[in-house]
Amino acid sequence: MRYGILAFLLLLLLSHSFAELDLVVYYGTGCAHCARVDVMLEELQDEYDFNIEKKEIYYDAANRQDLFDAYISFGMDPGESGVPTIILENRSILIGEMSRERFGQIFDEHISNASANGVYTADSFSPIEEKDPTSGLTIWVLIGAAAVDSVNPCTIAVMTMLLGVIMGSGGRKRVLPAALTFIGVVFISYLLMGLGVLHAITNTDFINSFLIVVTIAAFFLAVLEIKAYFQYEPGFLSVEIPMFMRPFMKKAIANATSLPAIAFAALICSLVLLPCSSGPYLMVLSMLAQSVTLKGLLYLLIYNFVFILPMLVISGMIYFGRISVDEVGEFREQHIQKLHLIAGLILMILFLLLLNQVIGLVQL
Repeated sequence: MRYGILAFLLLLLLSHSFAELDLVVYYGTGCAHCARVDVMLEELQDEYDFNIEKKEIYYDAANRQDLFDAYISFGMDPGESGVPTIILENRSILIGEMSRERFGQIFDEHISNASANGVYTADSFSPIEEKDPTSGLTIWVLIGAAAVDSVNPCTIAVMTMLLGVIMGSGGRKRVLPAALTFIGVVFISYLLMGLGVLHAITNTDFINSFLIVVTIAAFFLAVLEIKAYFQYEPGFLSVEIPMFMRPFMKKAIANATSLPAIAFAALICSLVLLPCSSGPYLMVLSMLAQSVTLKGLLYLLIYNFVFILPMLVISGMIYFGRISVDEVGEFREQHIQKLHLIAGLILMILFLLLLNQVIGLVQL
């Protein structure tokens, strides 16, 4: 028993010895509080392994701006910033002069708990509430945005042409494997493109700029879709495949007589479809990009599944003889303006959600 206690104490000491803490210390030249904190940190280095970066803010404008940015990142008013301020492990902010015991308490907590974070002062603590990237983006709004993408006349037109080629070259028996190949490649392509966009904008400094640009685009796309209900014109005036790109898409589909060719055609069509059906996708991605979490990635999977769902339904109905390729094309022609109207209304809802995020960003 005695040896067990000694072993435990030894491990505890070793954990303190090898646990390195990263500190960014903001101070001002001539600040008495800063000087006392500096002395305390030097004393605490006998117990803790520090990696300290010091930044003077009175005479260094860049460091002063860094301090303001740090306060903003922790959801605080930069106008209330002051020295000394310490950023601990890039997940907590320590404000003002504290006792040696208080510093030790905070450091111990961060060593023992890798998820510890918050705003610390000499006698208070406020946990940091993490932003939920799906805030405002409910599952129903997500499904609605994906439905806009999926029933987009572009998608229906592509499926109609592909299945027409398959039926003409190999009959109904080839519809199912061909359709599943095509839809599978489209699903993977869109998912990878979504992940690529998330990676690109979350690893740069223009997340907020991207959100603002997409919000403005959302409004104009919604207006274009609603306009197409009253005054329909194929191409750019209604959000569809641009006229100059349609020959390339038709050529890719016309040559899709084998499964590898179908897979290649699906890849080409995914890129061609992107300009006309990426609006809702980019809007959803801009909301998810504020903080990439497992919930956000699950939403991304759900979005892409809903996107391919109509293609699966159409393929199944044609395969089982419930509907013909010509009937699919006729349905599209008869209801294309209504589809644009529904798309416009849902895009307007997405615009309002994005606008709410932009307003919150400006207020911050």
